[in-house]
Amino acid sequence: MTDSTDGTDIDELLAKRRQIAIIWSVEDVQEVRPDLNDDQAWQVLLACHRHHDCDAGLTWDRIKAFADSLFPDDE
Repeated sequence: MTDSTDGTDIDELLAKRRQIAIIWSVEDVQEVRPDLNDDQAWQVLLACHRHHDCDAGLTWDRIKAFADSLFPDDE
């Protein structure tokens, strides 16, 4: 994965440190909650990061739970 703004290859940097990273984006949040705008989806990702559980990991269900908690779906 290369960051197009400065050419940094994140995977290469992590490999040098023998690390991995799983990347989630606002688009992923919007897959489970298409009604959220980019800023709302970002808030969901930040909440997921703050409350990350190493045993449970980050799943579609957890993303939806955080989204529903922050932005209740009135339907």
